[in-house]
Amino acid sequence: MKLSVKNIVSTTALIVISFALPFSVNAQCKSAVKEGIKKLAPYTHNGQVNNVTLILDEPSEIHVSFYKGLNYKFQIGSEETLGKVTFRVLDEYKTEIYNSATSANPESWVFYSNSTQNLIIEIYAVEKEKQGSAYLVVGMQQPKTSVIRTL
Repeated sequence: MKLSVKNIVSTTALIVISFALPFSVNAQCKSAVKEGIKKLAPYTHNGQVNNVTLILDEPSEIHVSFYKGLNYKFQIGSEETLGKVTFRVLDEYKTEIYNSATSANPESWVFYSNSTQNLIIEIYAVEKEKQGSAYLVVGMQQPKTSVIRTL
C-alpha cells in the first residue's frame, strides 16, 4: 500500500477526532455536574458524583446510602444532547417511594431520612430516542425544627 500525503492527513485527522470526541462529551457532562452542585445550595454536597450513560430507552440505576437524622436533596441533570431526565426512588424491595415525572420540579427532591437505608435511584431520559450522559448529586444538612418529609 502506497502512502500518500492525503492518506496520512486523513488518518491523522481520524485519530485526533477519535481522541478528542470522548473528552468533549466528558467536558459537557462535567460542566453540567458543576451546575447541579450549585443547585444543591443550601445543602452541602456529599462529595460523590454519580454519572450514568442512558442508552436505548433503558433507565440507569444508582445505589446510594442515606443516614438517619439528616435532610437530603437529590439533584439530577444531563448534558444538552440528552435533554431532560427524570428519576424514580425505590427502596430495597423495589417499591417506588418517589417519581419525579409527576413532580412540579422533576430535577430535584428533598426528604428527611428517619432511618439509615440504601435506596435505588433510576434515571430516565424524557425523550426516549436520545442517549447521553446524566448525573445525580446529593446534598445533605442537619434538620432544622421542621421535618420536610419522612421516609
